[in-house]
Amino acid sequence: MTPPPFAGGSGSETFYHQAQGTEHLWLSVLRSIPSLASLRGQVTGFQAFIDNPERFGLLPDPNGPEGLPVGLAITPVTERQPNARVGFNCAACHVGEFHYQGRKVRVDGAPSLINLEVFNLEAIAVMGALLKDKTQLAAFLERLSERLPGVSGGSLAERLQAAYPDSDLTPDGNRDAREKLADEVEWFLSTQPQKKEECPPHMDMLVDQYVHDVSRKQIRTVSDALRLLQGHMVYLGRHCAVTEKMTAAGPGRVDAFGVARSMLFGPQNAKAVPLNAPVSFMCLWEFQNQTWLHWDGNTNSIMQRNIGQSLGMGATVNRKTHDSSIRPRDLDHLERLSHEMKAPAWPRELFGAPDATRLGRGRVLFERECGSCHGPDIEPVPWQQVRTDPNRALNFAAEVQSQEGRFPFYAALWELLTHVESQANERDVISEEERRRFERESVQWRASLGYVSRPLYGVWATSPYLHNGSVPTLWDLLQPPAKRPAQFILQGWEYDPVKVGYATVTPQDPNAAGYVPLPSGQLAFVFNVKESGNSNEGHPYGTQLSDEEKRDLLEYLKSL
Repeated sequence: MTPPPFAGGSGSETFYHQAQGTEHLWLSVLRSIPSLASLRGQVTGFQAFIDNPERFGLLPDPNGPEGLPVGLAITPVTERQPNARVGFNCAACHVGEFHYQGRKVRVDGAPSLINLEVFNLEAIAVMGALLKDKTQLAAFLERLSERLPGVSGGSLAERLQAAYPDSDLTPDGNRDAREKLADEVEWFLSTQPQKKEECPPHMDMLVDQYVHDVSRKQIRTVSDALRLLQGHMVYLGRHCAVTEKMTAAGPGRVDAFGVARSMLFGPQNAKAVPLNAPVSFMCLWEFQNQTWLHWDGNTNSIMQRNIGQSLGMGATVNRKTHDSSIRPRDLDHLERLSHEMKAPAWPRELFGAPDATRLGRGRVLFERECGSCHGPDIEPVPWQQVRTDPNRALNFAAEVQSQEGRFPFYAALWELLTHVESQANERDVISEEERRRFERESVQWRASLGYVSRPLYGVWATSPYLHNGSVPTLWDLLQPPAKRPAQFILQGWEYDPVKVGYATVTPQDPNAAGYVPLPSGQLAFVFNVKESGNSNEGHPYGTQLSDEEKRDLLEYLKSL
């Protein structure tokens, strides 16, 4: 059961796959490299990296173009660029799903459980392994040859020669096509440095070279294809400088501004302010009614907020010229689609109807305990007052070192995004009328040193709770902090309608944190509140209620 979030339902597919400037990965490459499980021989036959996207928290979309999951955008194939390219868009982080007793409900605009870390880490690990193994590389090239434009049918030798026309792969009396392909691979590997830096200091230049040169060329030789594979690895590893002192984000979270600090102003900033403030994705309904956006209410800008989001999800920018891959009209289209999203009603057909008696008593409790804060357009509450984890608020207020000197991060970000927005508008010939529609009249960025308490419409669909996702259910949030789960593992999309939030299990190891291997070879993410940025302290409101009163309050919260 999936309630349509848009009138007629037609907006969903557009929202799921609309390009926004992040599309720098070749779909043919993602379908030609193996998954990590396939590389290790843990699955039968070949499994492409892009197969089984659920392991990354991506939701399947049977109606998606090219069978892509929700949140993978695709650029249309053109004569100049006949290879389809993909990247993440808004829907990757803002479409949720909830499972219960073998049934499910999907909610557009709800926070997702995508794990961007695992997606990038697995892709880099697979590509790195291929580039060290000539047998695996040859197999990759054979698979890729079947997916390149202009290649159809015929023998292996004919396909390889059509795919890589400027390489001599035609069998002769001495060598067959596979042997010649192996020779080409061996030659390419012999030209590569024996020892490569994991995070070269000129990463910006390498990414720029990939985006504007390598990824846009047509493949003519085996070496072209292997340089393309290397470029994918560089692009996906572009944030390597910020991962030294990092709190793992896990599913449904990201430290977007922490990454932006280094990506936009240089890797020296990653050492000054570590990547230790991951936050949950926010819901999108009622967003258009809020003046201040993000958990800390740090901007009122619509377009610059969306430009920042796009840069965080894979769009690229030249820090000197401000030229970017941002697509303002597409971002505005996605923004307007999100305005059509409404807070989802409690799915009583799936979870059961709220208890009417408790609901009435809960309404009174809500007005007494919650209503004064969780109203429309309320200013951020100082973190010292709400006492939740301060890292996001403090990190955003910290200074950043740029070539021009030291400035408050919010001020430097504001200036840079203004330049990026202006450059993109000029490139795409955005009219003044469009610009006024895209953006509010007076844009502001600020360091609020607090967190916004949003209205709680549809709160049942926004688990885990608090800005950093440190509390799995509303029942847990109503407990004193000392009694809230200190560790938990989300059970995928399984939902607990009694506690109101995602179902969890507690790991056996009381010290486990971050990614831990399972017997299957997959990784489980253990949320541990002792990790920097993961505190589940604060927000003591309602914790003094009796258990019966808490159950009453939960029933009312379900109805919002």
